[in-house]
Amino acid sequence: MSQHRTQVLRAYRELLGLVRRLPEAQRAAALAEARQTMRQHAAEASEDRQQELFKQLAAKISFLRVVTPRRPSEVSSIGAGHYVMRDGKLVEGAGRTSGTRVADGTISMDEARHRHQQLLKRQHFGREPPPYNPASF
Repeated sequence: MSQHRTQVLRAYRELLGLVRRLPEAQRAAALAEARQTMRQHAAEASEDRQQELFKQLAAKISFLRVVTPRRPSEVSSIGAGHYVMRDGKLVEGAGRTSGTRVADGTISMDEARHRHQQLLKRQHFGREPPPYNPASF
């Protein structure tokens, strides 16, 4: 099963759950529309068109999440995830820096300090950060 198909099915399940929380008068028509739309586009071959349809599905879910009451334990299945930039493209996944910690023993304390200084300098747009003053806190 492809990753795109898995995402679509997960989003479709969430859509059906949200539609079931609509008022009784709107529920039947919304369920029929959701099912018909999914069946109509199930055999779509074009990747660009698939992405466009998935964006429409995500927009519908977002709208329904706004207009229907939320249950306390509910978590969205489409908005949750880790996205990173690799080679100029946004891809789903995790960053490559996991596991590079002093506590793991993966890098030394000196390397960690150097990395920390690089990150501080980056945070200050290439300028040296101001000196640390614990009395100001």
